[in-house]
Amino acid sequence: MLNKGFILENRYKIDSVVGKGGTSIVYRALDTKANDAQRAVKEVMKTNGTDAYNARQESLLIKQFYEKDVSNSYFPNIIEIIDNDPDALYIVQDYIDGVTMEKLLKYDPIKPKTLLRYAKDICSVMSFIHKCGFIHSDMKPDNIMVVRNTEDFENTRQPEKIGRLKFIDFGSVIERREGTFAYTPAYAAPEQFRREELDEKTDIFNIGATYYHMLTGKKPMNVSVNGKLVSSAERFVFDKNMNAAIVRIIRKCVSDDKAKRYRSCDELYADLDRAENHTYVKVTGIIAGLAAVSLAFSGFAGMMAKKGRNEDFNKLLARAENASTYESRAAAFEDVINADGSYSDAYLKLIELYKSDDVFDEKEAGQILKLINENINLMQKDAGYEDVAFELGILYWYYYFYGSDPSAESSTSGKITAVKWFREAQTPAFKRREQDKYEIARVYCTIGDFYSQMLKKENKLLKKDYSADLWNSMNELNKLVETENAGSDLIILETYKTLVNLENDNMNELAKSDISYAEQAEFLDNISEKTGNINTDDDSANSTKEYILSACESIKERIEGSQ
Repeated sequence: MLNKGFILENRYKIDSVVGKGGTSIVYRALDTKANDAQRAVKEVMKTNGTDAYNARQESLLIKQFYEKDVSNSYFPNIIEIIDNDPDALYIVQDYIDGVTMEKLLKYDPIKPKTLLRYAKDICSVMSFIHKCGFIHSDMKPDNIMVVRNTEDFENTRQPEKIGRLKFIDFGSVIERREGTFAYTPAYAAPEQFRREELDEKTDIFNIGATYYHMLTGKKPMNVSVNGKLVSSAERFVFDKNMNAAIVRIIRKCVSDDKAKRYRSCDELYADLDRAENHTYVKVTGIIAGLAAVSLAFSGFAGMMAKKGRNEDFNKLLARAENASTYESRAAAFEDVINADGSYSDAYLKLIELYKSDDVFDEKEAGQILKLINENINLMQKDAGYEDVAFELGILYWYYYFYGSDPSAESSTSGKITAVKWFREAQTPAFKRREQDKYEIARVYCTIGDFYSQMLKKENKLLKKDYSADLWNSMNELNKLVETENAGSDLIILETYKTLVNLENDNMNELAKSDISYAEQAEFLDNISEKTGNINTDDDSANSTKEYILSACESIKERIEGSQ
């Protein structure tokens, strides 16, 4: 241990001890060669060689992050690593005059306005780490320093007096998907408890749990109790009066199902930014400012005033989420879209609502298309536009008049409309974010083109030429449904039903394109086997399952009769 007044390396004058760990001590020191600038000196004892090695590696990583962070705003600067003492390693870095978020939260939760600002900073740092090729795997309030900027910093109730963030402790950072099993139970994701492969979505869960602590002032329940996994519904409980937009964001971050979390920190950041910018105070403030500047802006101010006269955007969201009937829920999400036409989640919620009764009718189609047409320019600028397009494709393909004994023409026209939306989802950005869905959309487009040719009643030669491509697409879709996140059991079964119907309608045409009846029978056996393995309590899904199994047997009998 270094005494006060000791000068390390003829440069760093030890002033006081500011922290202690198991095998390390952190000192506050003055840098005599830099006008007595404050430094933090971490002394790591070499009694355990692993501790010193890990501390060195962590410091090199922080240094790498600091050098890559062009604003140098989030990471402490590692001044130097001193390793000439047989008993200890010394790491010198900038001194952070502040407290951990953990300590700050002992006094009060963070107010929503400040929480959103901090949440965006945390998200930015995590995105930065991901783009450097790493995952953090242990983000929590104790790893976040809030820089002091008032004397009574810890007890302040004024958000504007709360300082900026610095991030510390990167000992858990690992190469992407390399795997690690050290975690903090209160902030851990289910896959960490199950010792599964970790990825960027694990970090999104960790920071969602951190947001929860910031919002409520309470640590989440541990990921496990008595060796058993605890669900997120039990771990993250919110009071009714909490900010609805932040609650929604946290719930999406901490979903037990990875597929339902944000796909990236960039997507999470966009949602945080949207929540921060949709407060009544901010909107009305802009309106007042515009009106005061010039009457020339009166048209724009009038438009914003109309928007501002609606309920606070967050309250609109809360009302929509809590609506109990189909009609009130649909109307409430329309209000959300009217308040912000770029808000993709509202369109997705409407689509989910349309699916709830297994029927997507002309009235519903007209309703959502009207909203989209009115806001298409705003929507196309939003990161979630392709998601809306993909889900609209699914909606038209499987639910348009579903369950109402449709005519062949209306069923086919739904698939043709679906193709238009699947094509809208075929962007490079969507492929990077959702490659599985991108590939599914691509194959649906190929099959949809075939339906279009059927509707146009093109000549047999064209149909024959198309059959080989159709067969390839049928097989590709069959594999995609098996290996990718295709959707619910009903969607998967309806996909198998589509493939079986295509086989039934084109059995002989496929044979003319040199696809043997034996190959076709094998295709049906594969679908029949996978269908039989799906267990579901849903009546619609069970009905579809029975249809597929029966149709497979019937078509195989026809195949045998054709050979």
